[in-house]
Amino acid sequence: MTMHLLPGMARSWQQAHGHLHPVDNKRHQQTCLDVIDDMPTRKPVPQPLLNRARIQGGLVSSWQCDAVGVGSSQRRNLVAGGSWQRVTRGVFDTGAVPSGLHPFDVGRLRAAWSALLTNQRAIAVGACALVLHGVKGLPRRVVPEVTVPHGTARKARDGIVFRQYVTDLETVEIAGREVATVRCALVQALPALSRDQAVACLDSALNQGLIRTDDIAVIRRRLANRKGALKAIPCLPLTDGRAESPPESHARLRSHDAGIAPDDLQRDFFDARGRFLGRADLVWYLGDSRWLIVEIDSQEFHGADRQIRHDATRQNGLVGEGQNIIMRFFPSHVTGGHFVGEVAQVLTREAWQPGRKLPPRVRNHRQAGRRR
Repeated sequence: MTMHLLPGMARSWQQAHGHLHPVDNKRHQQTCLDVIDDMPTRKPVPQPLLNRARIQGGLVSSWQCDAVGVGSSQRRNLVAGGSWQRVTRGVFDTGAVPSGLHPFDVGRLRAAWSALLTNQRAIAVGACALVLHGVKGLPRRVVPEVTVPHGTARKARDGIVFRQYVTDLETVEIAGREVATVRCALVQALPALSRDQAVACLDSALNQGLIRTDDIAVIRRRLANRKGALKAIPCLPLTDGRAESPPESHARLRSHDAGIAPDDLQRDFFDARGRFLGRADLVWYLGDSRWLIVEIDSQEFHGADRQIRHDATRQNGLVGEGQNIIMRFFPSHVTGGHFVGEVAQVLTREAWQPGRKLPPRVRNHRQAGRRR
């Protein structure tokens, strides 16, 4: 490609150095062209790297950049220009935020990957491993934590903690990286969680089939003699894999604490013709085929217009012919204390009795039609 000096640039050389011989003038022009060729150019970031960043909470490592030709000089330019941010040594925030995730979920994902990307041999553990497995119920912010093979000691840096575990870890591969199994990660994470968080995480793992009910006994054995075990072990009997969201777990625990634990969870309801009306989150049997049905609307937690419409349709169906009482709460009502008081008031008014024999569960519309 042929390039020419701008007239102003040529004149500035003549003014500074006086009249130039034609041969010298050509040499000066070539020197200026060499300088221009050496100036850094803004190359686009390869799309595969950005796609990878979205999986990793917007983060990439220096070795991932090197693998696709984004060298150290380009990374420096991207940071200097404000397009990228340096998270810690060798880890960069590209700004490629994953779509469809709640900001809290993105934050937890970033914490997990910011730790993993510090070392190619790092293994995600504890709460960070649970994040990568998709377990719900964790705190809004989790501590970035990893371990390395053989429990090599390393100093924490930039808020990233390097754990040491004497025994070998059970691991699986997620997105090309080693991650502690859900069972191991729960043993590591539960002692640092509150009761509500611990139960919600266990409920989520059970509900998604990430652990089985007999794994609870294994977790209990492994928690023994660990720091924080006295706080974590009492959470285990409170778990129930039927809970479909952390707010449902929290509502169940609040009810349990108030002595009005629900009679059933996730119970299916049908109309007189056997049509499926919906599945109720928490229910109390009031006798004479009447129920108090409580819906915990997790839309406030994860937001989706389609889910709001679905829940509204379901609620209208569950009202039925006036036999059922339906109450609907947001997660903020559960944590704010309104939930227990309002539910208890209705149960007292309706003379609810704990331990009353429940009607058999109906599994399908044919059974519903026969029972009617």
